Amino acid sequence: MKKIVTSLAVALAASSAFAGGLLTTTSQNAHYLRFFSQDADINLTSLYANPAGQAFLKKGWHISASSMTAIQSRNITATNPAYVLNADGLTSATGTRTFNGDVLAPVIPSFDFAYVQDKWSISAHFGVVAGGGTCEFENGISPLESLVAGLAYTNGLPAYTLDSYMKGKQNYFGLQIGGTYKILDNLSAYVGVRGVLASCAYNGYLKTPLLAAVGQGLPTEVIEQGLALDCSQSDFGVTPILGVHYSPIKGLDFAAKYEFRTRIGLNNKTTFSPLASGLIQHPTLGSMVTPILGQFADGQEVRNDIPAMLTLGGQYRPIEGLKVAASWHYFFDKSAKKFADKQNTIDGNTMEFMLSAEYKFCKWVAASFSWQNTIYDLKDSYMSDMDFNMTNHSIGMGVRVYPCDLLSIDLGYMHTFYPETAVGSSVYSRTNDVVGVGLNFAF
Repeated sequence: MKKIVTSLAVALAASSAFAGGLLTTTSQNAHYLRFFSQDADINLTSLYANPAGQAFLKKGWHISASSMTAIQSRNITATNPAYVLNADGLTSATGTRTFNGDVLAPVIPSFDFAYVQDKWSISAHFGVVAGGGTCEFENGISPLESLVAGLAYTNGLPAYTLDSYMKGKQNYFGLQIGGTYKILDNLSAYVGVRGVLASCAYNGYLKTPLLAAVGQGLPTEVIEQGLALDCSQSDFGVTPILGVHYSPIKGLDFAAKYEFRTRIGLNNKTTFSPLASGLIQHPTLGSMVTPILGQFADGQEVRNDIPAMLTLGGQYRPIEGLKVAASWHYFFDKSAKKFADKQNTIDGNTMEFMLSAEYKFCKWVAASFSWQNTIYDLKDSYMSDMDFNMTNHSIGMGVRVYPCDLLSIDLGYMHTFYPETAVGSSVYSRTNDVVGVGLNFAF
């Protein structure tokens, strides 16, 4: 029973990031999908990446609205000889089974605003700065299957049945405001702050007749209801942000940004099933189960900090209509506090490298292409069925259309390539596709 409850708790710790560090989401709008390297870009839609560059926009009002749709799959192929006892027919003769998780974020919104004058500008950005989306395993995950299979095997049963379900979502909504000042004609600095509202939810259940074998005298009707958890989490954090932009010569730009660590202590609102509650109150099992379910206990604070981030970028416009750019991101993941000190299972901080190019073919259309490499340095103990990350490559492409002087439209697409990663008896694989559209106004 201890192992089953443990797996339920661990399995529900899900996250869904699209581009960025382990938690941080840097893909903020449709412009990003087609032009990754925005960190020295002078563009309203690059406000998140290069806020100091807003001082070099044309005088006046700048407004942008964008929406992205992300579709991911998270697949775990696990091998366990005891799986052959499963009566559902989904397991191979060698005890190999694939568990499929689907991630859907149908609407990822973002909004940008800037008011620019000769020496200064004020700006605001709203978007999903961490997490994002919902991950759902309709047939549960491998740790739950393994434990029930092991229970059947050790009790000499010819077969077992299992009904399990897992779902988790994380959304960290950020509202950033700040100001930029031109220290010199070619040098600007930015000071801003972001308020982050974290909203997460986890639910799942495990039902199997085998729970009766470990019921420890609990009522039959309680055992038949199975183990279940419904947990919502929320908190508010603050992120100070500093930025600088420098243009040594016409057509050449450099910029840097530093975001401080955001403390997030998620507050649980939780409902356990009668079986889970009964185990917590059980005279002999209570002391064992309570620490295990503590991560989701009602009223418990769960640390999940957003790490500090340093970005550097350069951009060059060698000829009219062409710009090329490169960026480097460094996420201080090891210093971001996690529940149960999970940051100690990180060997090194996350890094990203990006290259982008855009060419404006005519007055009305510009096309772009981008490449990105995200490098994680994680111990095997970091990986779990609903929280796994692999070093990956992404490509992005799209167009910006200029139907008139006041309006431009961004259309972007990003695809991420993940290598299969084996940890123990499990093989992890992922897919990721994101599309987006954005409207940009300047007047």
